[in-house]
Amino acid sequence: STFTIQSQQTVMFSQYYNNTVIYNPAISGSKSFNPLTFQTRQQWLGFEGAPLSANISYHGALNNRSGMGGYFEHDRTKPSNQTNLQLNYAYHVPLNADNVNLSFGVGAKLMYYYMDFAPDDLPPGFDPAYSAKSFEKTLGDASSGIYLYGNNFHIGYSVINMLESSFNTPAGDGFSNNNEERVYYGMAAYMFRIDRDWYVEPSVLIRNFENANTEYNFSTRVFYMDQVWSGISVRSNSSLSFAVGTKADNVILSYSFDHYFGEISHYQNGTHELTISFQIPTLANSSHTQFWGY
Repeated sequence: STFTIQSQQTVMFSQYYNNTVIYNPAISGSKSFNPLTFQTRQQWLGFEGAPLSANISYHGALNNRSGMGGYFEHDRTKPSNQTNLQLNYAYHVPLNADNVNLSFGVGAKLMYYYMDFAPDDLPPGFDPAYSAKSFEKTLGDASSGIYLYGNNFHIGYSVINMLESSFNTPAGDGFSNNNEERVYYGMAAYMFRIDRDWYVEPSVLIRNFENANTEYNFSTRVFYMDQVWSGISVRSNSSLSFAVGTKADNVILSYSFDHYFGEISHYQNGTHELTISFQIPTLANSSHTQFWGY
């Protein structure tokens, strides 16, 4: 008999709204500042071998039309590990005098993937599918995206792992190609200002794999005076996320906690995520929009 199982290949942060450039290269250079963002996610705390992800991203405008950026990311889902380095380029086209822009972006990724088997994890005897060096490779891939944004909204679409590069040839007589999965992202957000001090931001991030179900992440954040905010997110993987954040002197600090429903909730203590972002001033992109400072 045979059956199919699926596992995590790409991480999706609950605070995706604080680090959108890792999902769409066309976002590079779209801010009126250069964001330097550090993000880490400890999934299923207390669960042995639980996924741990960390990301550093930076992007900014080169001039009124061009932007560049990238990120460095490590994702551990024991026993597999992957480290990604991506560089992005985006071209921005102004559409009107209200700071509405349309950008097109491409990205090139270098990825190092390996399996970190402990000696005690390996079965006795020799099996080509289970060895310390059975899966280890450096490979490249590409991404592209489009992004429409203004002073109080944004909407984007992107394709990640366009080339579907192969990790390695199948071990032994395997029936899998061990390819990266092509991923499609859609995102949107809009700012509703209540009065001078308060406003609300609903947003959505949609992720679709070619050979798996579509995932949805719906979020709503409430801001007060561009200094503090709180939010809640609902994801289609049966999880609920609560987040808080603060901003002072162009430094943003935010934390979120994910609670999972279902059987796995009995074996772990939730998912914890921390983001620190620095808004570095720049004069190169004065024509671009700030999109409410976060």
